[in-house]
Amino acid sequence: MILRLTKGQLILLKKEARKSYPVEACALLFGKLTDEEAIVERVVAAPNVLKSSVRFEIDSKTFYDAFTESNKDGLELVGFFHSHPASASPSGVDLQFMRLWADAVWLIFSSLDDSFAAFQMRRGRAYQVDLIVEGKLKE
Repeated sequence: MILRLTKGQLILLKKEARKSYPVEACALLFGKLTDEEAIVERVVAAPNVLKSSVRFEIDSKTFYDAFTESNKDGLELVGFFHSHPASASPSGVDLQFMRLWADAVWLIFSSLDDSFAAFQMRRGRAYQVDLIVEGKLKE
Protein backbone atom coordinates (compact mmCIF):
# COMPACT_ATOMS: atom_id res chain seq x y z
CA MET A 1 0.00 0.00 0.00
CA ILE A 2 1.11 3.54 -0.80
CA LEU A 3 -0.12 6.78 0.76
CA ARG A 4 0.26 9.76 -1.61
CA LEU A 5 0.22 13.30 -0.22
CA THR A 6 1.49 16.67 -1.27
CA LYS A 7 4.19 18.56 0.57
CA GLY A 8 1.59 21.22 1.39
CA GLN A 9 -0.64 18.66 3.05
CA LEU A 10 2.20 17.37 5.23
CA ILE A 11 3.21 20.91 6.17
CA LEU A 12 -0.40 21.66 7.17
CA LEU A 13 -0.53 18.52 9.33
CA LYS A 14 2.81 19.31 10.96
CA LYS A 15 1.61 22.84 11.77
CA GLU A 16 -1.60 21.44 13.30
CA ALA A 17 0.47 19.09 15.46
CA ARG A 18 2.75 21.88 16.65
CA LYS A 19 -0.20 24.20 17.31
CA SER A 20 -2.06 21.67 19.47
CA TYR A 21 0.98 20.22 21.28
CA PRO A 22 0.97 18.63 23.86
CA VAL A 23 -2.60 17.62 22.91
CA GLU A 24 -2.75 15.14 20.05
CA ALA A 25 -3.74 16.83 16.80
CA CYS A 26 -6.10 14.99 14.48
CA ALA A 27 -7.45 15.26 10.95
CA LEU A 28 -9.45 13.38 8.37
CA LEU A 29 -7.92 12.43 5.03
CA PHE A 30 -10.20 12.25 2.00
CA GLY A 31 -9.45 11.23 -1.57
CA LYS A 32 -9.35 8.03 -3.59
CA LEU A 33 -8.64 4.57 -2.20
CA THR A 34 -7.69 1.47 -4.19
CA ASP A 35 -6.11 -1.82 -3.18
CA GLU A 36 -2.68 -0.39 -4.04
CA GLU A 37 -2.81 3.23 -2.93
CA ALA A 38 -4.58 5.96 -1.00
CA ILE A 39 -4.38 9.37 -2.67
CA VAL A 40 -5.12 12.29 -0.35
CA GLU A 41 -6.98 15.11 -2.05
CA ARG A 42 -8.42 16.88 1.01
CA VAL A 43 -7.22 17.27 4.58
CA VAL A 44 -9.73 18.35 7.22
CA ALA A 45 -8.20 19.31 10.55
CA ALA A 46 -10.52 18.42 13.42
CA PRO A 47 -10.66 19.31 17.10
CA ASN A 48 -9.55 16.59 19.50
CA VAL A 49 -12.52 16.61 21.85
CA LEU A 50 -10.58 14.58 24.44
CA LYS A 51 -7.89 17.27 24.70
CA SER A 52 -5.52 14.45 25.57
CA SER A 53 -1.82 13.99 24.92
CA VAL A 54 -2.24 10.22 24.55
CA ARG A 55 -5.64 9.76 22.83
CA PHE A 56 -7.75 11.50 20.26
CA GLU A 57 -11.39 11.66 19.32
CA ILE A 58 -12.58 13.65 16.34
CA ASP A 59 -15.46 16.04 16.92
CA SER A 60 -18.59 14.29 15.58
CA LYS A 61 -20.03 17.37 13.83
CA THR A 62 -16.72 18.06 12.09
CA PHE A 63 -16.58 14.41 11.04
CA TYR A 64 -20.15 14.41 9.71
CA ASP A 65 -19.79 17.72 7.86
CA ALA A 66 -16.44 16.75 6.31
CA PHE A 67 -17.72 13.31 5.32
CA THR A 68 -20.90 14.75 3.76
CA GLU A 69 -19.07 17.49 1.84
CA SER A 70 -16.36 15.14 0.60
CA ASN A 71 -18.93 12.56 -0.46
CA LYS A 72 -20.69 15.23 -2.55
CA ASP A 73 -17.34 15.92 -4.23
CA GLY A 74 -16.81 12.23 -5.03
CA LEU A 75 -14.14 11.73 -2.37
CA GLU A 76 -14.01 8.95 0.17
CA LEU A 77 -12.44 8.71 3.59
CA VAL A 78 -8.98 7.27 2.98
CA GLY A 79 -7.54 7.72 6.44
CA PHE A 80 -6.93 9.48 9.69
CA PHE A 81 -4.08 11.64 10.93
CA HIS A 82 -2.97 12.22 14.49
CA SER A 83 0.15 13.25 16.33
CA HIS A 84 2.02 11.46 19.08
CA PRO A 85 4.25 12.88 21.81
CA ALA A 86 6.25 9.69 21.14
CA SER A 87 7.39 7.74 18.09
CA ALA A 88 5.35 7.70 14.87
CA SER A 89 3.97 4.22 15.44
CA PRO A 90 0.51 2.97 16.47
CA SER A 91 -0.26 2.79 20.18
CA GLY A 92 -2.32 -0.03 21.67
CA VAL A 93 -5.42 2.20 21.52
CA ASP A 94 -4.64 3.07 17.88
CA LEU A 95 -4.48 -0.64 17.02
CA GLN A 96 -7.93 -1.22 18.54
CA PHE A 97 -9.48 1.54 16.43
CA MET A 98 -7.54 0.54 13.33
CA ARG A 99 -9.38 -2.79 13.46
CA LEU A 100 -12.69 -0.89 13.24
CA TRP A 101 -11.52 1.09 10.17
CA ALA A 102 -9.58 -1.69 8.43
CA ASP A 103 -9.35 -0.01 5.00
CA ALA A 104 -8.27 3.35 6.39
CA VAL A 105 -4.65 4.46 6.44
CA TRP A 106 -3.44 5.93 9.73
CA LEU A 107 -0.87 8.69 9.32
CA ILE A 108 1.02 9.46 12.53
CA PHE A 109 3.33 12.39 13.25
CA SER A 110 5.95 12.19 16.00
CA SER A 111 6.34 15.42 17.95
CA LEU A 112 9.66 14.03 19.23
CA ASP A 113 11.53 13.87 15.94
CA ASP A 114 9.17 15.49 13.38
CA SER A 115 8.76 12.21 11.50
CA PHE A 116 5.71 10.81 9.73
CA ALA A 117 4.77 7.16 9.35
CA ALA A 118 1.62 5.52 7.99
CA PHE A 119 -0.03 2.20 8.78
CA GLN A 120 -2.96 0.09 7.65
CA MET A 121 -4.59 -2.88 9.32
CA ARG A 122 -4.61 -6.01 7.16
CA ARG A 123 -5.55 -9.49 8.30
CA GLY A 124 -5.60 -8.30 11.91
CA ARG A 125 -2.09 -6.84 11.81
CA ALA A 126 -0.80 -3.28 11.34
CA TYR A 127 1.52 -2.90 8.35
CA GLN A 128 3.60 0.14 7.53
CA VAL A 129 2.49 1.97 4.39
CA ASP A 130 4.92 3.64 1.99
CA LEU A 131 4.65 7.46 1.92
CA ILE A 132 5.06 9.24 -1.38
CA VAL A 133 5.23 13.01 -1.10
CA GLU A 134 4.83 15.18 -4.18
CA GLY A 135 7.44 17.94 -4.03
CA LYS A 136 10.09 18.66 -1.44
CA LEU A 137 9.22 19.25 2.20
CA LYS A 138 10.06 22.85 3.13
CA GLU A 139 8.47 25.17 5.63
